[in-house]
Amino acid sequence: MKITLVCHDIPYPAIHGGRVDMWRRIKAFSKIGVELQLICWFDKIPQPGEVAEIKKYVSSTYFIPFKYDLSTKASRLLNLFRYPLEVTSRLVGGEQLNHLVSKVRGFQPHVIWLDGIHGGDIASKLSHHFDIPIVTRCHNIEHLYYQRLFASAIGTSKIKRYLSLAHLETYEKSLLKNSLLFYDISAEDLKFWKSHGFKNGRYLPPLMEVYQSHSQNKFHQNINPDARYDVVFLGNLYSNNNVAGIIWFITQVLPEIRRHFSHIKVLIAGAKPINKIRQLCEETEGVDISINPPSSTDIYNSGRVLINPVLTGSGVSIKSLEMLMAGKPIVSTPQGIAGLPLCVRQYFKIASDTQSFATAIVNLLSNSEKIRIEPKLLESLFGTQVIHEVVSDIKSLI
Repeated sequence: MKITLVCHDIPYPAIHGGRVDMWRRIKAFSKIGVELQLICWFDKIPQPGEVAEIKKYVSSTYFIPFKYDLSTKASRLLNLFRYPLEVTSRLVGGEQLNHLVSKVRGFQPHVIWLDGIHGGDIASKLSHHFDIPIVTRCHNIEHLYYQRLFASAIGTSKIKRYLSLAHLETYEKSLLKNSLLFYDISAEDLKFWKSHGFKNGRYLPPLMEVYQSHSQNKFHQNINPDARYDVVFLGNLYSNNNVAGIIWFITQVLPEIRRHFSHIKVLIAGAKPINKIRQLCEETEGVDISINPPSSTDIYNSGRVLINPVLTGSGVSIKSLEMLMAGKPIVSTPQGIAGLPLCVRQYFKIASDTQSFATAIVNLLSNSEKIRIEPKLLESLFGTQVIHEVVSDIKSLI
């Protein structure tokens, strides 16, 4: 089977949750013999080593740079009358579209897999041109997600999020309606779409890499007294909900923790921090920042307690699943575990307000609590075997 993937972002290096979700699925498709073509957008030109890693799993690639010249900006302004902001940066036309069509014609896919709805215009054009179906991967209920981002946005980003919302609900619903199937990251989000009359949805959880060395053992969540940091957060440092959660933690939760641990050390790590986060970390005593860390494992190993302070969002928090694999105690808001199966939520300390979040961290730092996690449970819920079912579903319909 041949699949052309239209990914809203370059999937590798997998430095944040959205990329992790795409990248692991690419590897899983490749592992079971699906031949893949990748179309994606990028800000930073991928390094030769990064391209080489992608090509281990993908036989054909087409990378599209985001453009910021005056002509492109003018075109995007006009397109805002029809499309949401994030879609306008991913529109392809003219000679570039002709070249892309030629590239896809040479590959001869059986289906277009749209990973993230913001690349939907080109996916729809390719689907129509070659008369092949679209299968869409939903990362969130996007119009609800962006409403929450708008609510948590500050400063000029409020305007940006307003433009992100323009036409988004209509665009999203039309895209899902015209998809042969759509695979939702969250069972809860899928229920939402079913309640609105959509019958072509399926549940596809994010994938975890439960390594063979863990297959016969249990992960132990326990405090490491030799860790460099008491508290660690790892996630992108630019999305409105992550930014709001980090600001809340540093300005409100951390002072409460310091009533008990005056010399607490905190690490905030992740990709592309906005100036507000850089400044807050630099000005707050005991808080370090790590920008674009090369290894999530090293970041998690450096902490005694891991946190997910995100207050708003949608879909599933990939960072929460990654923290499970780290074998450390985790404190999360209710939003941080949204979309996860009930049997997994027991491994998180859930706290919904400033005082309870601080208390949970203090208690974990004060006690050597251990929680055993069954790798076989994680494998059954988030293992790569689900990709076999996806491919079987698509083959049965095309």
